[in-house]
Amino acid sequence: MTIIFGLLSAFSYGYADFVGALAAKRIRAVAATTYSFSVGLVLAIVFSLFIGAEYSAQTIQAGALAGIAAAVALSCLYAGLAIGPISIVSPLTAVISAIIPVVVDVASGQELSNFVVIAVVLILIAVVLVGFVPGQNVKLPSPLALAYSVGAGLGFSGIFLFLDSAAADSGLAVLVVMKVVGLVLLIGGLFALWLRAPKNAFIERIADYKLAGLLLLAGLGDVLGNVTFLVATRSGALAVAAVLTALYPVGTILLARVFLKERIALSQGAGIVLALGACALLAIG
Repeated sequence: MTIIFGLLSAFSYGYADFVGALAAKRIRAVAATTYSFSVGLVLAIVFSLFIGAEYSAQTIQAGALAGIAAAVALSCLYAGLAIGPISIVSPLTAVISAIIPVVVDVASGQELSNFVVIAVVLILIAVVLVGFVPGQNVKLPSPLALAYSVGAGLGFSGIFLFLDSAAADSGLAVLVVMKVVGLVLLIGGLFALWLRAPKNAFIERIADYKLAGLLLLAGLGDVLGNVTFLVATRSGALAVAAVLTALYPVGTILLARVFLKERIALSQGAGIVLALGACALLAIG
């Protein structure tokens, strides 16, 4: 269950990033994120009506912290990607987001078999191979870009840890709280940007149905990624769920290959094969 839902979480996040990136080409990234977060909140509430939601003090606290972590992660990620290079910022963020939950899980007493340990290491290597695209024009990131990458990785690892800390019987309450808090912070960020440049629009309007469709898909992918990650952690080790979820760049790259006809580099193909082999080891372990 953990392997299946961990991979589903990775693909959901990956396709959410793909359609979200397409939307961000039409409007500001922070505006696209705010819209998709709004969609995610509505969907989380609707899903919670069927799956259930128990708003205990522990769950509300975990959701609030996860919402703060999400706002920090997204802000740092977009800032880091804007500075670049993306080929280093993206995999570095993914690896950090996976390593910290693994360390915390093991430190808290979670025992991992030898097969699982090897698989975790291989997946982390696969994430780097998949995210890094070598070339003559690849440059080293600036200290500021590295700082943003680390901040984004810490933010995403915070999301994983706080979601995992919610009560097991809380249903989707932790997601609803996370979306509310994250959305409030994103709107606050938009307001701060508007105060700095009041001549610009507070938030861009949705100009056509294609943009609306991209934002809806991004919000749906984000929620599905959250839900499947919760199922993965509640059925197995946080360490395994986190490293599998960190494979989300695979989904983004495959979708770019299918729909945008982007070429998959040899190192990326090797990373995908390595990830599949590591998943097989997880199944054995």
